[in-house]
Amino acid sequence: MYVVVKVGGSLEPHKSALTKLMRTLVKMAPTHKIIVVPGGGSFADKVREAVSTYNLSDEVAHRMAILAMDQYGLLLSCLAERCIYTYSLTEAKEEASKGSVPIYLPSRELLFDQSLEASWDVTSDSIAAYTAWRCNSALLVLLKDVDGVFTADPKKDSGAKLIRSISASALHGYGCVDEALPSYIRRFDIVCWVLNGLKCSRLRSLLTVGKAVGTKITP
Repeated sequence: MYVVVKVGGSLEPHKSALTKLMRTLVKMAPTHKIIVVPGGGSFADKVREAVSTYNLSDEVAHRMAILAMDQYGLLLSCLAERCIYTYSLTEAKEEASKGSVPIYLPSRELLFDQSLEASWDVTSDSIAAYTAWRCNSALLVLLKDVDGVFTADPKKDSGAKLIRSISASALHGYGCVDEALPSYIRRFDIVCWVLNGLKCSRLRSLLTVGKAVGTKITP
């Protein structure tokens, strides 16, 4: 079974931690078929700025955001040996089976895919879920710069509590993931974990013993 790991754009400012994460993925690749889906990072932020400045349509913004994922993915491919980028999910699956860490650049296959809604409700979180479904994977891991889904924004509210497990139907309104993700998790019957990508031990724990500090989102 393939494991789809989305490396969030919020990790981009943390060069050392992000490099360590990619090297950790490489170490785990021989025993886990890992396919990386990149977030958008600062490249997606530029798209948001352009939308605000030029009042771009949702369709154009959506396609620009997918291209932003390509750019962040190219960056990730340079951080560790045996990380390779590919525009083909079929090739990504082949490379993952060989023990490499393929970074799936989605633009060529998803830019005009009508299965994805063209709106800001569909970000790289939902695209990662869609990719997991296309890989017939039952496990999706979203790596972000927080420990998981909280009852409030932990960066603003010191009283925010980590939610260890939650159903997709109850997920709306908690932030941290995009608005469309719950429907994708239910539709594709995927188990999703939200983990802190700055703490590599949590990803190792999840993939080796099946549990970790974070949030488990069930269909």
